[in-house]
Amino acid sequence: MNAPNLASILLYIAVLLHLLLMSGWVSAKMSQPIQLAMLALMLLALFVLRKKKRKTKRRPRRPPAEVAALVDRAEEGAPGQ
Repeated sequence: MNAPNLASILLYIAVLLHLLLMSGWVSAKMSQPIQLAMLALMLLALFVLRKKKRKTKRRPRRPPAEVAALVDRAEEGAPGQ
């Protein structure tokens, strides 16, 4: 199961809990735990969708040999101007 599918399932469950709470079928003393469960599901969905950062640093690419030759030619021509 990939991350977007899991996040959408968690959000659907949170929405269903919210609709159940808003319908008035839940007793007043159960409203706070349901609200906390909704918050936890939404935060979990955000955590699932968060992308992992790379820990390794990328090395800069070396230019091809043709670029080095062009730079050498340009540097040789610079003092003569």
